[in-house]
Amino acid sequence: MKLTDLNEYGGIGSNCLLVEIGPFRLLIDSGLHPQKLGFDAIPSFDLIEDYSLDFIILTHSHLDHLGSLPVILRRQPQAKILLSLPTFILAPRMLHNSHNVMQRQRNEHGIKEYPLYTRSDVAFCQQHMYPMIFEKPSRFYCGNEELEVTLYPAGHLPGAAACRIVYKHRKIFFTGDVLFGQQRILSGAKFPKEKMDVLVMETTRGARECQENQTRQSEIERLFESIRQRIDQGGSCLIAAFALGRMQELLALIHDARKEGHLKNCPIYCSGLGLDLVNYFDRITRKTRLLNFRRTIVKDLHVKPLNWNQVEPGRDLSPKGLYIMSSGMLVENTPAYRVASSLLDHPHNGIYFIGYCDPDTPGGKLLATPHGEPFVFEALDYVGCIKAHVDQFDLSSHANREDLLDFAVNTNPRSIVLTHGDPDARSWFLDQFNEHLPSVQVTDPAPLKTYSL
Repeated sequence: MKLTDLNEYGGIGSNCLLVEIGPFRLLIDSGLHPQKLGFDAIPSFDLIEDYSLDFIILTHSHLDHLGSLPVILRRQPQAKILLSLPTFILAPRMLHNSHNVMQRQRNEHGIKEYPLYTRSDVAFCQQHMYPMIFEKPSRFYCGNEELEVTLYPAGHLPGAAACRIVYKHRKIFFTGDVLFGQQRILSGAKFPKEKMDVLVMETTRGARECQENQTRQSEIERLFESIRQRIDQGGSCLIAAFALGRMQELLALIHDARKEGHLKNCPIYCSGLGLDLVNYFDRITRKTRLLNFRRTIVKDLHVKPLNWNQVEPGRDLSPKGLYIMSSGMLVENTPAYRVASSLLDHPHNGIYFIGYCDPDTPGGKLLATPHGEPFVFEALDYVGCIKAHVDQFDLSSHANREDLLDFAVNTNPRSIVLTHGDPDARSWFLDQFNEHLPSVQVTDPAPLKTYSL
């Protein structure tokens, strides 16, 4: 097998692996880099000869794994897109939203190549999508050669899939983005318990040490207590949440809390894509047994839309309440970014993050800035002072490093490839594998370099 990481910047970005197995050529994901613009955001597709791919395996619907799919399919129109049924439902909606964002960015930044694809390109992608049933192998042929592909639930978000490929009795396993633990609306990963020849695994949380006695439930309770304190003090709270998966998980958790008598006097405001995706989650719940979320949750919680006329940098929000907004990393020109600029200067407010925050994003920079120091909202040309309560809660949809290490050790592979992680995260896994699996070949692939495994 040959493997090339087409994300030229390395780390976490425009996720895309070119895999060559015998006569078969395929991609694992086709993402957009969230911190790059224009053609810089797409993988290095020039390394792939046109009309040469057999298929593209899409692990899930986050744009860093999905967002350049229409671009590569224009050059590989013969390729099949293999994905789970929930991803089949979600992916077109996410691509249409990305198209809308690029149209806006074309006007804001003068990026002539935007949008990178049209709505017709998205429709063309849909025609090439082949939903697969979890844990049911599919076989593909090239002459007399056979390739077996099986998807497994990865727990990261609805439809997220790991992938096992079998070729001439060799087993290659791609974890994709994975969470082993149970979420409120989604079960954890269900991976095969067997020896693999090659394991290609994510490393997102490799640099994050697990805190003693900290559990997902204890973090939920800590978050709800922090919200209660801010509301009781006459303030508001912002939870910066990813629109896909995190916002719906929070709404379900709050729905449960209200049944138990908590957060009853806390109006809830949501906006944008995350609220629209509620209907898609309801559809997935009705069509499959892979999700537990119904749209009635939003009605029961009396969720209200945000009045943007009331959001101004530095002016405290009114009415008071809980604002669940995307993006999860407080990216510029998003609802969460604007709401944060309104709440930051007032000590009775809270600004909370519930998952991974890239240090180079506004969210990562805010978390790294001491209380009482100035903070610049560059896109709004506004400098605030950090007086609000700023905190981070570990409700990540990525597995902790110990769980990933245990899985890797139990698969006892001949070779391990590290992906989807910053350098310090990958370094931790390299050290651990040197200790626990000293005879295993471990590869931390450099971008655009081809490795034989």
